Amino acid sequence: MPRASDLLIVLTYAMIAIVAALAFERFGLMSTSFAWMMGAVVFLIASQAHSAAARSIERVEIMKDIETLQAANLDLTEEVAQAQSRLDTIAESIRAEAAVREEMLTNEVRVLEDLVRKMGGATAQIPRTGAVESVDGVDIHSVKDALAANRVDLYLQPIVSLPQRKTYFYESFTRLRDRNGNIITPAVFIRAAEEAGIVAEVDNLLLFRCVQIVRRLTQSDRRIGIFCNISLRSIADEDFFPNFLDYMRRNSDLASSLIFEVSQSAFEARSTAAARNMGRLADYGFRFSIDQMTELDCDFAEMQRAGVRFAKVTGERLVTAIRENEPIAGLEAGSLIAEDIPSLFAKYGLDLIADRIEQEETVVELLDIDVGFAQGHLFGEPRPVRDDILDETIAEPIRRSA
Repeated sequence: MPRASDLLIVLTYAMIAIVAALAFERFGLMSTSFAWMMGAVVFLIASQAHSAAARSIERVEIMKDIETLQAANLDLTEEVAQAQSRLDTIAESIRAEAAVREEMLTNEVRVLEDLVRKMGGATAQIPRTGAVESVDGVDIHSVKDALAANRVDLYLQPIVSLPQRKTYFYESFTRLRDRNGNIITPAVFIRAAEEAGIVAEVDNLLLFRCVQIVRRLTQSDRRIGIFCNISLRSIADEDFFPNFLDYMRRNSDLASSLIFEVSQSAFEARSTAAARNMGRLADYGFRFSIDQMTELDCDFAEMQRAGVRFAKVTGERLVTAIRENEPIAGLEAGSLIAEDIPSLFAKYGLDLIADRIEQEETVVELLDIDVGFAQGHLFGEPRPVRDDILDETIAEPIRRSA
């Protein structure tokens, strides 16, 4: 310990002083009193020399400590500056994100207001009584009210991989609810809209509501793809589509999660305007799916050029085509073995999805030709996504309403 060493040094100096005094006296160099005085002088000189050396060493150590503290202070100052820079970057990012969100929300509200206004204008002239008043007990005013009040429910049905049966996609279905909470099915509200002559307005608003909900669902997990049915009337509507395209452009991050689905008959009968607008959506990375594909001997190359990346064929129809060696994609009947059918679709960039699978026997036949994806009640029925769970994780997005 430092105090013990200091004590030993003092004792050593004292011994030296005593020895010096005794030596001066013994050898007769000076008188006894003077000899002891000289011993005391030796002791004082040695003590001062030691004290000076100790202070010098302490001074060096203090300087080293000061230099260390200065270096640490510089490092801390630099770290604080870096932290402030990161905070400034984060704050700027948050401000930019908030500005983008505000712009998206403004655009979204503008599109909604325009759609609701058109809906209101279209229904303003519809009488409360008459031939268009009711379809299966539902009048067009109830449909308009449900749409304007956002009583639009999204139902999701899983699309699974084979043979693992792991969910890779969902297909979405829209349903309306009246003021009493009763479900209005598409068959009913579309018929009512057709009778009233405003089916395009209903299509447009339903499509936009669907995309809104899908955007909220995919905020937590963009690995899940969702098929959203789209009417070619909406795509070809030159009044609606420019605003919708601008909205999709601002939400182009949804391109990996949102797949627009049209029926084969609608796709093949699409107008020039619809084909052009499909191409504009494809330019932003959005993909299309052909549903209700009953005619397999069709132009796959044209589908590929139009941005179609998925083809849905009912399991029964696919099995029939396999058993009867039907011509597919322009190939002669019997020229293609069953195992090569999925590869033929893949050649044109199409993922084949076997739809409406309800029996295990059908799955067995599909596995024989390595179909990659399947959909149907066997793997899960459509289940509603309610507003109160839209903010939860997509890991458990669908469950039955209480």
